[in-house]
Amino acid sequence: MNPVPPPRITRSTAPVLWIVLTTLLASGCGESEPPALTVGPVSYSQDQLLGLSDSRRQSLAELTAFALAVADSSTEALGTPLIAEWTEDRLLEILAAELTLEAADIGDDVLEAQYLTNPEWELTVRHILFFSERWRSADHRAEAEAKAGRAMASLRGGADFSATAAALSEEPGAEGRQGLLTPGREGSWVPEFWAAALALEAGEISPVTETQYGYHILRLEDREIVPFEEARSVIARAVADQLGDPGDVLQGWMDERGGADRETGRPAALEEAERRGLAVPQGEVTELERVWDDLAYRFSATFGFRYGWTTEQIAAGALAALSNPAQNVNLSRSELSTYRSLIDARYPINVPGTPQVMQP
Repeated sequence: MNPVPPPRITRSTAPVLWIVLTTLLASGCGESEPPALTVGPVSYSQDQLLGLSDSRRQSLAELTAFALAVADSSTEALGTPLIAEWTEDRLLEILAAELTLEAADIGDDVLEAQYLTNPEWELTVRHILFFSERWRSADHRAEAEAKAGRAMASLRGGADFSATAAALSEEPGAEGRQGLLTPGREGSWVPEFWAAALALEAGEISPVTETQYGYHILRLEDREIVPFEEARSVIARAVADQLGDPGDVLQGWMDERGGADRETGRPAALEEAERRGLAVPQGEVTELERVWDDLAYRFSATFGFRYGWTTEQIAAGALAALSNPAQNVNLSRSELSTYRSLIDARYPINVPGTPQVMQP
């Protein structure tokens, strides 16, 4: 068998072959334009940033980083350093109260007597939830509220609350728990939910109550007074506030030890709190976590960011949030910039060609 002869190059085929070879060489050796801005895995071309001032590019970088956190459900991790700082601040408040009480020679007998006049409560609640976050459309919210209204009518007609919660509540796991929540204290739940629960007597059912998560119907199962030992730091701070300014007392304590500035005084005070065995009650830690969660939720709802977005959707969404002229969006963009340190700690923000990370 004779081999197939190579193709013959003629005058008519040579120009075409040259164009093909030139294209192949260009695609193999040429380089595309580098991105003008990258935030983690998201990049923007110079054309996309055309006309944006440095401050607007900064804002776009911050929006992109926050959208990344929303997309992969890591807003909790994003806020962890801030929650830790808030918790330390709360611990210093507890230390300041202790120092104030010591200076006034106020003992636990006085604190306990004061506590019994206005105790802390731990509530056990069942609830039925119909999800409809506040960023949802008016039609979606109206439908959820109507569901809650029908459930309420059924309960008033004698339906069993536990069985109704198991059948209707949209909270994950509600069927198995029949709507029963872990006992909570003030700060454990969002304020509207806590207020509705606190207003009930055991066995009573609340009106339909709206929170940021949707529409709830609550039934109070039980209420118990939190033991004084567990609530001591709360009442100690309340009494100390009546005696004067605990912050000034703490500042004086740091001044005496040569640590008036934040860099030296704060670590010394935190070490003293640890030495005394002081701690922030878990309910207050939960409250601080929820403060950040609420803030992150408000940002994501205002900017229109969604879980599960691709990098292309994140870039488009961040650009849309940057150009949105609404007043609430503008205010939220400015507020987001105050949390830039959290963003820088989690996402690399780079301008190719510059020697270091983009700084605010």
